[in-house]
Amino acid sequence: MPEDLNNSHINTAQVKHSFSSATSTYDAHAVLQREIADRLLQHVAFTKINPKRILDIGCGTGYFTRLLCQQFKKSEVTGLDLSENMVKATQAAHRLRLPWHGRRQHVVSDGCQLPFANASFDLVTSNLAMQWVPDPTLMMREMRRVLAPGGLMLFSTFGRRTLLELRQSLADIANERAGLVLPFPDITSLGNSLMELAVELPVADSDIFTLTYPDTMALVRELKNIGASSAAIQNRPSGLYGRRLLKQLEDVYSAKHQDDHGRIHATFEALYAQAWYKDAGYEHADRIIPIQMNEAD
Repeated sequence: MPEDLNNSHINTAQVKHSFSSATSTYDAHAVLQREIADRLLQHVAFTKINPKRILDIGCGTGYFTRLLCQQFKKSEVTGLDLSENMVKATQAAHRLRLPWHGRRQHVVSDGCQLPFANASFDLVTSNLAMQWVPDPTLMMREMRRVLAPGGLMLFSTFGRRTLLELRQSLADIANERAGLVLPFPDITSLGNSLMELAVELPVADSDIFTLTYPDTMALVRELKNIGASSAAIQNRPSGLYGRRLLKQLEDVYSAKHQDDHGRIHATFEALYAQAWYKDAGYEHADRIIPIQMNEAD
């Protein structure tokens, strides 16, 4: 696994708890997540695919799942998330369905251990979930495993420039504090991991967003309200929400990253990747090339 895609620092149980706790506040604060979802859907539109069976991994409260349902009204769409509360929120939004619309299914499960047979879906998607799994490469392999011939896998995740100002400010306070911000992959590592799968025409690209906030506390509150808690990081330094640390962070952050109007800014990098199904040849069969020995005459 490429080093930049090693998320062994992720505590899956805490991720589940954080997002379950944030279910009621998530939608009010997930403006950027919806924007990235809209852009991810544009990637689907460019492909001209017409899938019958769709899987959305890490569906959260269901925004991207609903976009998929609107785009492919007759398709069977399955939303999957680690958090039961999030799945229930997605399910509640799908209660009204016209008779000619495809079935909607909702599953509580881990994106790295999908409970589906091989080749179950024509389109496998995920919007901003991959950074929360301990092994993103395994999640990609699972996406490819459940992908049917002719199918497309498509996902987004945050890139390495995400929250760089927050990471730098915490490091200025104390070097070990930088570990309170998740490390994110760069686009090269993401593309290299994708190319290790049995796929063809892999493509990766990125967007940079700069958001502004009235102060550092507003940024910290937003991260907490969408479930992006530093508690999900294993062996992290003591929490980001201590009063003393927040006061230090406010001073350091605003000194370097405040604009002329007194607002602080934060960078977010969105990475997008897609690839089409390809038959697994010898090079993907556990890197073992079978050799048939002919018997001697």
